[in-house]
Amino acid sequence: MTTPPVPATPRAAFWLGAVTVLPLTLSNVPFAFVTGVAGTQAGMSPLEVTLMSAWVFAGAAQLVSLQLMGTGAAIPFVLLAGLVVNLRYIMYSSAVAKPLAAFRGWLKALAAFLLVDQNFVLAVQRFEAYGPHLTPWFYMGVGTPLWVNWVVSTFIGAYLGARVPAAWSLEFAVPLCFLVLLVPVLKTRPSIAAALVGGLVATAFAWLPYRSGLFLGAIAGIAAGVWLENRMLGRRAA
Repeated sequence: MTTPPVPATPRAAFWLGAVTVLPLTLSNVPFAFVTGVAGTQAGMSPLEVTLMSAWVFAGAAQLVSLQLMGTGAAIPFVLLAGLVVNLRYIMYSSAVAKPLAAFRGWLKALAAFLLVDQNFVLAVQRFEAYGPHLTPWFYMGVGTPLWVNWVVSTFIGAYLGARVPAAWSLEFAVPLCFLVLLVPVLKTRPSIAAALVGGLVATAFAWLPYRSGLFLGAIAGIAAGVWLENRMLGRRAA
């Protein structure tokens, strides 16, 4: 693997980040389209979906929230679902605290807003090579086109989704998108156990009001995955 070039200035680092993330940006377009469609199916206008994307900028959390809103779930459950999905950002923010330590004030707040999976991974990978002076601007260069792409693509999805005849029944697109996101990460026994237990529990309690079965399934799945992983680690230590 070739070593990535080290930019000479913060501006060069920003543009290098923007160029580096382009392939990942394009891969997010279908996900954003589905999110836009889910927004219109939940009763939102294309403008409302676009504003939600601009302020939330958290694809999985937004898609989960829109799906729950579309099924009539209570607002507290919608907010709780978004919180649960975004818990990983606690770990992300801790990991990027050192690479982004040079930022202060509004720049640090903006960096926190732009934190998503892609710029987190790339910033951590490049920190050793770019150092504390260039890494923050490389991070911003990665995050900015990701945000622009997400907002524009969800608007297009919402605009087109609002004009699709109801007889086409595009409801399948949302769970299908989740399946596409889920299958690639099922690589270990704990992750498979978490998916199976969570799915079974959520299905078994689907009759509960306010889609409460989804949260019971999430809790059961997480517990099963953690239990199995700890058991495997214990066996290795023994």
